[in-house]
Order: sequence, then structure tokens, then C-alpha cells
Amino acid sequence: MSVQVRLLGPVELRGDRGPADPGPAKRRAVLVALALEANRPVPVSRLVELLWSGRPPASAVANLRNHIAALRCALGTRIVSRHGAYRLDLAPHELDLAEFHRLAERGRNALALGDPARAEPDLAAALRLWRGPAGHGLPRGATLDVLLTGLEADRLRVVEDLTEARLELGQAGELVSTLHDHLVAHPLRERAWAQLMLARYRAGDLGAALATYRQAEAALHGQLGVDPGSELTGLHRAMLERAAWLEPRERRGRSVEVPRELPPDPVFLTGHAEELAAVLAAARPAPGERGPAAVVVHGPPASGKTALVTRAGHRLAEAFPDGQVFAAAGPDVAAGDLLARVLRALGVPAGEVPDPPDERVGRYRSLLAARRVLVVLDGAGDPGQVRPLIPATGGSALLVTSRRPLRMPEEVPHVTLRRAAGRRGPSGRGAPLRGRG
Repeated sequence: MSVQVRLLGPVELRGDRGPADPGPAKRRAVLVALALEANRPVPVSRLVELLWSGRPPASAVANLRNHIAALRCALGTRIVSRHGAYRLDLAPHELDLAEFHRLAERGRNALALGDPARAEPDLAAALRLWRGPAGHGLPRGATLDVLLTGLEADRLRVVEDLTEARLELGQAGELVSTLHDHLVAHPLRERAWAQLMLARYRAGDLGAALATYRQAEAALHGQLGVDPGSELTGLHRAMLERAAWLEPRERRGRSVEVPRELPPDPVFLTGHAEELAAVLAAARPAPGERGPAAVVVHGPPASGKTALVTRAGHRLAEAFPDGQVFAAAGPDVAAGDLLARVLRALGVPAGEVPDPPDERVGRYRSLLAARRVLVVLDGAGDPGQVRPLIPATGGSALLVTSRRPLRMPEEVPHVTLRRAAGRRGPSGRGAPLRGRG
């Protein structure tokens, strides 16, 4: 039998004979709870927790069984009961939520690979599946609300992914009113504020773009008591400098090649699980954290430093869609030469790399202000090689290897490797963290 379950709006159920009435609100909530965990068993205790707020009534389990029995009239053997749990079996195309996630993921991957033209139709199709708030019409107050709220967060992310794709496709003028309406409903979405700034800037209205920053600042400070984050402040600074990267790619006079410079992911890397986790955590700051996303991995020769940061880089690549740069340092490489190397990797022609070191640093920070780039600096021997490359704003990250600890800002952690990956001593691992400087 064919089945269609739709959660992205009012709950709907369709079988071989057309639309089927899912029944009263509580029964529809049972259907939603099972569909959210489609093809996985959901224990009765978990269903009760999701469907009743506070202390459930003594009849909760009996009521649940009655609702399941009624749903089986439309779903038949799609509902399987076993070992105190229920499972709803659905193919991906039979659940609008699964189709939404499939399209959104495909679009997001295309966007991460720098292909907004391929991303746009998938992201738009994902959003067309929404007919209103997820689970519209269900009784509120139960734990199920938390899961449905999470779906709304997923939708907002796709709205902004689609906006990003359309901005890159040169549709800034058409996006201004859409983004304005989006922010009226969701005034704390910093990514959307940045997109509205960029849309107004690319539409030729610098004054309105800068005024949008002040509106975002007022909204965030008024409702949360916080200042704009690094993405917004970096974008504001780049607009004041009229940075070239603010233009859509097709207007920059040349194609933009996204650097993918990481060496191959080490096949035989073993051990150092805690150290790898520490590096990944340092490159992914917690929401609201204002420190730079940077970490220094140090240890003696053959301790596995380069292999570790390479493995971390591959794990992190999707979080940095604007490129991954791998630069070899060494004790004889000047900091200015390293900056020039990274600038060229980020698309700055050799003839346009500034000569004064401070201008190179400024150009580097402007490029990173609204990009998400991972920079790996291998074999640093001096803090002066590293400090200019520490991202000044959020969104990008720096991984560094060195044979010894380097004197860094106190918020930049060090990860210590004491023995080569795969050569375990009695404890089987090194010391994961070695302080902050």
C-alpha cells in the first residue's frame, strides 16, 4: 500500500484511497511522534514523555494503544509493535520531512562547493514542501514541541542558505524586501542581518547597508543585551573599506577558485583520539564565543602533528566552504612571505599582494571577514609567523603545528603530542591539552 505522511504544516495522512483523517489532535500527535523517528522503534515510555506534559495520566499507555490501533486502520502493517516499542515504516519519498532534509542537504553541499546555480533549485524545492508551521494544529505544551521547534530552526537555516545562493547569483535587488520581512519575524538572526546588509550593498545602496548594521545592533542589544557578533562587525568593516570580495563572483572580473589544499587524509593514523577531539573543538567555537578559532599542535619530530591536523582539516572541511589553505612554514620563512602565500591561495593575484606587512594583514582580515576559510600552517617555528594569521573575526579557523609551544594570545590553546600516532606507550595516549600559552 502507498502512504504519504506530511508534517510540514497541518498534519496530513494519505493512503491508497486518498486522504485519510488522522483523527483528533492527540492521535495526530502520536502520528507525528512516530514519523519523526520513522523506521526506528520508539519505546512506549518515550512516546508518553513526548505526548503528555508533566505527570501523565494513569490511562496514558492505554490511550496510546487505542490511538495506535486507530492509526493502523489507515497505515496497516506500516506500524510495527515489538518489545514495548512502536515503529512506523516509511520510504523517504513517503515523508515530506525526509524529502525536505534530502533536498536541503544536496543544495547545501552544492553551495559549499561554490556552485550556487546548482544549489538554488534544490533549496527552493525544499522550502516549497512547507505549508505552515510544522505540526500545525497539535496541542502545545508537550515535549513534542521541542522537536517541532527544531524543525523550524532547520527551515530558517535553509531560508538563509537559499538567500546566500541567490546573493551569489546576483539577485540582490529582489532579496531586499524578502529579507526585511524575514527579519521582522526573526529579528535575532545575525546571518540574515548580514545578508540584508550585503543585498543592499550589492544593490548599490551603501548608506542603507550601513544603516542595516545599526538596526541589527539595536535589535541585538535591545532584546539580548549583546553586541553584534564577528560576522556582522567584519562585514561592516569590509563595507567601510569597500572590499572587492563584497561583489558577487561574476562581477569580480575573474573566476574565483576555491582553494582545496589539504594533503590526503592519512589512512593509517591511529591513536590521539583525545588530541583530535581537542583540535576539532578549538576550531568550532561555541555559539557566542568571541575568541579566535585557532589552536597550536606541538610535539617532537615524528609525533604525528601534520597527520593530526590534516585529519582534523578533512573532518572540518564542510564547515569551511570558502576553502582550505595549507601553508608550509619552517624556521627560515618570513611572516610576510607566509601572508603573501595565503593571500595568493585566497585569490589575490601576485601583483596585487601589498608590500607593507601591515597592509598584507589588513587584506587577509578583510578577505576572511565574511568568508569561512580553514588555514593550516605546518611547521611554524616562531610566534611572529602565526599571529598575523589568527582570524580576527568568526567563521574561519587556523590550525598550526610546531615542535615547541609558541607564545600565543591566552585564548589560543595548545595541544601536546608526546609520541607518534600508532606507537602507543603504556597509557596509549598523550596529554591532550597543555595550557593556553
